[in-house]
Parts: sequence; structure tokens; C-alpha cells
Amino acid sequence: MSEYPPIRREVLVDAGPDAAFEIFTAGLGRWWPLAAGKGVYCDGTVAFADGQIVERSVDGQQAIWGTVTRWEPPARVAFTWHPGRSADRTSQVEVTFTAAGAQTLVRLIHSGWEMFDDPAAMRAEYDKGWPTVLGCYVDHVGRPGEDDGAQTWVALLHRRGPSAPQGGSLFDDPRFADHVAFLNRMREAGYLIAAG
Repeated sequence: MSEYPPIRREVLVDAGPDAAFEIFTAGLGRWWPLAAGKGVYCDGTVAFADGQIVERSVDGQQAIWGTVTRWEPPARVAFTWHPGRSADRTSQVEVTFTAAGAQTLVRLIHSGWEMFDDPAAMRAEYDKGWPTVLGCYVDHVGRPGEDDGAQTWVALLHRRGPSAPQGGSLFDDPRFADHVAFLNRMREAGYLIAAG
């Protein structure tokens, strides 16, 4: 048995396992507390994408947080975990979703501390961090109208700015590439349906 036992956390959410799994995975960018410092850049989006967990900053930087090792909707998702660190030094996270009446019991197990230079310190850091993260998840699941089929539509209106040349095209603006990158990040995070 390891000298550094896994972190084990459980929360009950007011949703069935299908919805709880979907919100945890496909909805990750809507509830993960990036703005509270729980990320690498903490200013953009985070999403499960192409078998990885990817954070993208507003200026287009990318950090891989981990790689999915098990994907069994709606019962289980597991992944390596290394936000801000090299992929050769990872811990492991497994999250299970079990029906509990009208709710779902969500269990998180975070293990693999021996890979770190200071396993005790790393474990202590996550032991304090996971309650905050899971609290955000529980709060998000419990918000009426969110992820239950209700939709919010947002329209962005573009107008030529003061630096745009008269008669010039929007595509001539050197900032247009940043705009396209922003739209791609919004699409990957599940916020964008159409743009034109």
C-alpha cells in the first residue's frame, strides 16, 4: 500500500447519472472555476477535446491537463492529470456516477502521488482544491434551467472600429485572426453554434 493514499471525495448532485456525466464532461468549461485560479492560464476555456482535457487562454495558448484513459458514459470517466506540468509526471483521476434515488452520487478518486518530487505537498494541495472544484460542479448542476434543455442565445454584433480603413474589408484587419481563434475556442467549449 502506498504511503500517500488516494484523495477520495463524494458529492450528491440533483440530476440523474446521464445528466451528471454530461455536465461533468461536455459541460466542463461552464462550471470549472478557472477565474478562481483553478487552471494554468485561468482566463479562457477548458474542455474535454479529442481524448484530452485542454485549457485554452484568451490569447490562444494551450495547456493539456490530462488524457482520458476510460470513457464509460454515464458511469465513469478516468484520466491522467498534470495541469501545468509535463505529461511524464502524472497522477490519475477517476470519477464515477451512481444513481442515488433522484440524485447521482459522484465519487472522485485522485491517486498516484509517488510521481512527484514532494508527494505529500502535492497531495495536500489537491486535498484542499478538490472541494472547491466539486462545489462549483454541484452548484452548476443545481441551477434551474442549466443543462436541462433550456437554451441561452447570445448574439455578437460587429461594427467597423475606428482603425478600420474606409471601404476596407473586415478581413483586412490584422486582428481578424484573433477573432477567428476566439470563435474556435467558443465552439470547442460548447458555446458557439453559428458564426458569420
